[in-house]
Amino acid sequence: MSLSTDQKYNVPGLDRALSIIELLNEKTKGLSVNEVAAILGLPINSVYRIMTTLERRKYVKKSKDGPGFILSEKLLQLATPVTGDPSFIESVIPYLYKLRDETRESMLAGTIVEEEGIVLEQIDGLHNFSFKVKPGLRFPLHTSAPGKAYLAALSAKEYGQIISRLKLTRFTSKTITTQAKLDKELIQVRQLGYAVDREEEMEGQICIGAVVKNKKNNVAGAIWLVAPSGRMDKQNIEHTGRLIKQAADEISTNLGYLSLAVA
Repeated sequence: MSLSTDQKYNVPGLDRALSIIELLNEKTKGLSVNEVAAILGLPINSVYRIMTTLERRKYVKKSKDGPGFILSEKLLQLATPVTGDPSFIESVIPYLYKLRDETRESMLAGTIVEEEGIVLEQIDGLHNFSFKVKPGLRFPLHTSAPGKAYLAALSAKEYGQIISRLKLTRFTSKTITTQAKLDKELIQVRQLGYAVDREEEMEGQICIGAVVKNKKNNVAGAIWLVAPSGRMDKQNIEHTGRLIKQAADEISTNLGYLSLAVA
């Protein structure tokens, strides 16, 4: 398509709306109308109308931490097929509550987008102190339990493509920062069927998670527990890991995934 033809069929309002969505995707802490207008060089009135429309259609929402706007979970939900198949979130919610009641810890569900994970849902723990994570929060793959479970579920080719783009940033003294150590960790994840974040992203925090697959044998998302390290000794981690793996396997079956065991 030539430049003149491209300009002829350009829709300025849509182009601006997409630019705003892409900008908010980068600025996960949120931006005000004035900030969006300044960064993109757009008229404030135009940005205000677009943001109002996006908010009305529930694609953006007001940030709880300030006057700005952030993307809502609705954009992520568009990736879920609407063909009558059960959705990932609808399928995991009952299991999250069951696991929360069994462990008394906070349970989360999320998905992977490119080289990051995104929290979609959380069920608060029952202890007086429990970690609380906001839906929409992004997390790295090499430190998180759901991220490592996802990496372990990839084919060798897919893993090679992603690891070449991953930055193994150090967050704590326990963070895995080399591919060799990550590869070794993923072997164990495949053997166990679940992954553990042992204070690798945040000191004092343990996460245990497993992936959920769909009928196409693709990873639909992940479920995981987050708890203070003081409440999760080795025995408790192993017991909880088995519970989460079992739940993830059952959800996968509900989504149509068939695991064919080879004798």
